[in-house]
Amino acid sequence: MKYTTSCDNIEKEFFRRVEIINIMKTILYRLFTVAVAIVMAALIMTSCSSGAKIPEEYKYADFSQYIKLADYKGVEYTKVTGDVSAEEVKSYIDNQLASNEETTEIKEGTVKEDSIVNIDYVGSIDGVEFEGGTAQNQELDIANSHYIAGFAEGIVGHKVGETFDLHVTFPENYGKEELNGKDAVFKTTINYMVEKKAAKYSDEWVANNTEYKTTKEYDEYVKDLLSKEKLDSADSTQKSEVFQKLMEGSEVLEYPEAELASRTEQVKKRYTEYATSSGMELDQLIEQMGMNADSFNEMAEENAKNQVAQELILYAIKNSEGIDLKQSAYNDYLKGLLEDAGMTEEAFKEQNGKTLAEYADENSMFTTYLYSEVMNKVMEYSVGK
Repeated sequence: MKYTTSCDNIEKEFFRRVEIINIMKTILYRLFTVAVAIVMAALIMTSCSSGAKIPEEYKYADFSQYIKLADYKGVEYTKVTGDVSAEEVKSYIDNQLASNEETTEIKEGTVKEDSIVNIDYVGSIDGVEFEGGTAQNQELDIANSHYIAGFAEGIVGHKVGETFDLHVTFPENYGKEELNGKDAVFKTTINYMVEKKAAKYSDEWVANNTEYKTTKEYDEYVKDLLSKEKLDSADSTQKSEVFQKLMEGSEVLEYPEAELASRTEQVKKRYTEYATSSGMELDQLIEQMGMNADSFNEMAEENAKNQVAQELILYAIKNSEGIDLKQSAYNDYLKGLLEDAGMTEEAFKEQNGKTLAEYADENSMFTTYLYSEVMNKVMEYSVGK
């Protein structure tokens, strides 16, 4: 069976250290939505503890029965540099200026189709005010309104300071039984119109909003910042590209039964946990996914095969290169990720209800360390172009 893959969520999530750290910042736990394969969830949740163990898996002296490994020596990849263009610097600064908009209140004038207004309103049905229908000082962009049809449009043509009645009809499927399809009146007051302009890039803006005094100084800062960001992400980006090529060039001959069964159960466990967190039974979730028990089991096994294929590549290279992964080094690696995320073991336990060691052992966290060590070696043989 030829093993190929596209750069989908599996590789993007599993093989990017920075994404692992971000996930750790959000309780180190990410359940994928129903529409997204969750097989690699266990691999992107990282924890650490002095008690985390190296798993007793893939203890095969010879992997040739299971995988025909691509040549991992001399793989070419796109070398990432820290070069930053003037356009990139400008784009970054433009975004900063846009986030520091200068806002002016316009106290007179007529509302137009592209106006932004500040309004008060009181909604009623048959003369009775209803819950959620009253608000003050609401900013409304007429051209980009998410209000019910006719509301924003009905404000056009009215003047600042004017109070008037807006007659609208709630959609039949609005979502609240007491409002579905009902005619409503909103007594509306236009407090003022809002004019927003991106801040002007100048020495004055730099001095008032940054630690620098001139645009020249700030330009240099931004250039250095963007260059550092590129170089910081270069390692994971380049490793991901190389591993992608290894996966495309490798061929799974046979899936080891023990590991395949384990990973299949992990997939099912994740879906079960997602169902429980959503107040459902697993069979209800399966039905919502448009599947039956048989198709769900097939999907779980296919996702597990995808994961096992990646792990076979890693373990096969580990054996070939004689990489010795020590218990202490594994825990140091995990501890480093936790520290990078700015978390403590106590905070992790409080948020997850279990110790870091327990979480690591239950969710095969060792694979992230395996990937890191194996790809460090593979990159020594790889060629940047």
